[in-house]
Amino acid sequence: MQENAHPRDLGFALLAAGSTFVLDQWLKSTLFANEALMNGSWLLGLIRFTDHRNFGISFNLPVPYWLMLVIAIGALIWAIYELFTRHAARDTRHAIFLGIFIGGVIGNLFDRVALGFVRDWLLLWGRSAVNLADGAILLGLIRYLFWKPKA
Repeated sequence: MQENAHPRDLGFALLAAGSTFVLDQWLKSTLFANEALMNGSWLLGLIRFTDHRNFGISFNLPVPYWLMLVIAIGALIWAIYELFTRHAARDTRHAIFLGIFIGGVIGNLFDRVALGFVRDWLLLWGRSAVNLADGAILLGLIRYLFWKPKA
């Protein structure tokens, strides 16, 4: 029998999604508006700030705009379905990680719809530009893939 999510867990998921989205947008707005903040680097230059406009999907792969929207909306529908119908009802942490995933997807989807591209600001190893939303999506997916429901 499938359980529905507990209202408390839905609240935690909503708080995680909202916090992730707000922090992602605040960081993007702050960093892109202040060039002086974009001049830092760490770990011998392997990690540094950048001003990158990503018109593709992960790793800047070129994909038609409509397909990117379908993928993002599909990911949101999947995560919301998981949140409301699956074992997240028995695991508050799982609900929170799904909320973090949802906030990341919404953060990048917002950029894509409002600006036509996603604002990436952290350059890793001189190759991959990412943002907080990307990290939230990755964290949520890893948690989902390796999560084992309680017995």
